[in-house]
Amino acid sequence: MGLHDVIVHVDVQNAEDTYGGYVSKARIFYMFYVGLEADVAALWNDMRRATILTYASVATCLLLAAFVSGGMYGSMMHTPVRSPELLAAVLMLSIADTASVDVARMAGEMGLTATPSGRLLVGSAIATNIICIVGEGVFSCMKLASGRTPGYSAPQRLGLGILTLVKVGVAVLLLRPAVAFINRRNAGRHRVGNWELVLLLVAVYNIGSFPQQVGFDGMPVSLLLGLAFPREGPVARSVMDALAYPLHALALPFYFGAMGMRLNFSAMSGAILVPAVLLTLLGLIGKCTGTVAAARFLKIPAADALRFGVMLNIKGHVNMINMSFATSEGIWAQQALMAMVVGSMISTIIAGPVFAVVFRKEKEAYDCSHQTLEHMADPDQELRMLACVHGARGTPGMLTLLELLASKPRAQPAIHILRFFDVARKDAGPSRYHSRSQDREHKLMDRRRDATTQVNWAIDVFTCATGLVIRQADAGDRGSAANAKAVRRWTEDVRPGLLLLPYHKEQHYDGTMVCRREDRRELNIRVLERAPCTTAILADRPFRRCGTSFQLPTKISTSTEAAGNQGDEKVTTHVAAVFLGGPDDREAVALACRVAKNESVRLAVVRFVLCESTHKHDRVASASADVDGEVSVVVQDPDEECMSVFQREYVAKERAAYVEKAVTGPMDVVEALRGMAGAYALVVVGRGGRQPAELVVGLEGWAECAEVGPVGEILASDQSLEMGSVLVVQQKTAPPLHHMDLPAPAPPPTPAT
Repeated sequence: MGLHDVIVHVDVQNAEDTYGGYVSKARIFYMFYVGLEADVAALWNDMRRATILTYASVATCLLLAAFVSGGMYGSMMHTPVRSPELLAAVLMLSIADTASVDVARMAGEMGLTATPSGRLLVGSAIATNIICIVGEGVFSCMKLASGRTPGYSAPQRLGLGILTLVKVGVAVLLLRPAVAFINRRNAGRHRVGNWELVLLLVAVYNIGSFPQQVGFDGMPVSLLLGLAFPREGPVARSVMDALAYPLHALALPFYFGAMGMRLNFSAMSGAILVPAVLLTLLGLIGKCTGTVAAARFLKIPAADALRFGVMLNIKGHVNMINMSFATSEGIWAQQALMAMVVGSMISTIIAGPVFAVVFRKEKEAYDCSHQTLEHMADPDQELRMLACVHGARGTPGMLTLLELLASKPRAQPAIHILRFFDVARKDAGPSRYHSRSQDREHKLMDRRRDATTQVNWAIDVFTCATGLVIRQADAGDRGSAANAKAVRRWTEDVRPGLLLLPYHKEQHYDGTMVCRREDRRELNIRVLERAPCTTAILADRPFRRCGTSFQLPTKISTSTEAAGNQGDEKVTTHVAAVFLGGPDDREAVALACRVAKNESVRLAVVRFVLCESTHKHDRVASASADVDGEVSVVVQDPDEECMSVFQREYVAKERAAYVEKAVTGPMDVVEALRGMAGAYALVVVGRGGRQPAELVVGLEGWAECAEVGPVGEILASDQSLEMGSVLVVQQKTAPPLHHMDLPAPAPPPTPAT
């Protein structure tokens, strides 16, 4: 608004005509970036809810605008009267519109895109924006709007639109082969060359500008192009790195500034402010009414639905196009245009504090939630995962574990991998590190020798083989304290349900586990102490010489070529879960059951019980009445309930096996654990600390590493080359009471004397 007076002095009378083209070009790249950054699987999981919320909010806004347009006709028109129908149509689109750019950016800034509410909000905003763009396209095909592209009639404009759709479809079909070719040329590198990057960005701009060349909005095409763009390989990394900073630091400030340049602040009066407030209220009433109606069907709290309505009332570029069209066609006066601009700004300002409220609510809900794999209502529901790696050595085992946990690859949200790289200087960041590593490479040298490109190479091969979406982030290895803060920061952004960490020891070729860096042990302990979700530590043993390999994706390891031409026999990965008792062991069984969803996995749960208590496991919840009529309730043992559910859902349906081993003491447990060598490629155990004392007493001396507990240490330190990898699981601890608004417990009553 402050620049409005400045641009008038340089003979710029119409900000839309002067800067509208630049804004449209910036929207091409930004919506492409939004589509490329979007978590397609997560959005698809919320498609039903987003569709219902979109239809409800748009329908109520359209009905409300059509109802009040007759009353606003006299105040927004100037003589002579031309078309009250067009006034109603433009007003309907203006009130129903949602600025997807603004909503996506605000949600991304506050990390809401990782939450179900944020994904629902962004998906609904994009769908609403597309509906309004289609309505704006209908206007451009009308005879009244045919003058916007001189030399074309309405039927010609419609034909050009159909031809543009065909050209875009062909371009999207050719996109994946072209990107795959460039990925093969740059295999093993972190990013592509500068010339290839420039050609890709030019191609994106040309494809996105096809609709604009014939007078349509190119936002849906740019979004579709980003959604269809392959996310694996150096091409996707290069494009996202090249677009992130210019869009966030230059394009978006100019986008909002161009909106303010349309407004002459010195010409403000009550004739503009009053209609602006009324239009803002109309949009709020329409959006909130629709979201509340949809919330009753989707079982969303009414308070959350009202917040969604306020955030979906943000207006954007399409709204400006509609208002400029209405002014140029004489549908309403210039003062009405200014009122609409002010109303759009008011709705954006109001949405800011509401976004902050939603952010705090989601953060508190995640920190104080009892989110555990054991208590998941649906074992097949999406599981957000964050994995940490320190180098290429432990990456294959971690990737294979991630694939086994993704029971439904097409419905699995993007998996985030945080890689810690060694920094030679304190101020060296990820971008500078990658640029230095790539500059040292020669075209004729093996590009996979560098530490950073080895991890990229492994992830690229893995994504091509499995189809999972991997988001890789890099952080400098600056010590256990700084690394723990980085992990905590990423858990706040990703909000995972499962956090995976590598064991600080690495297996030597002779089977011994060697500690190379003590600070990695300290990192694991720090993360476990403040873990906001279920945490697992993977002790990878890549030199296992019997059975199936735990270093390859199942789509590769189960093939006849990888199995040594064993005929048609399908290779199976044998996984075991050790159960002694306690919440960590129950969480380990729940995680192993999720792994068992994979068809190539054969699961067996091994339970250790004392000999004298083998017949005492029939404790169930029961109620009985005594002589005085008082009812006493015996609470069911959660360990017994866990085993009964497992036997009912998995053993009875022949999806897993159950083995019960009777032991007389802790030393029998040690011998039985060592006897598992050679039978399983992966053993899942609980960290412990809350297990039955009679089974673990005296084993504390075995636990040199507190982060894996005594059972995990016994398995991970075994020098036998037949022992498989070990996964140690810790269930999220209950949040402190001061995080909950609970009253203090009342003191016990004083006994009567």
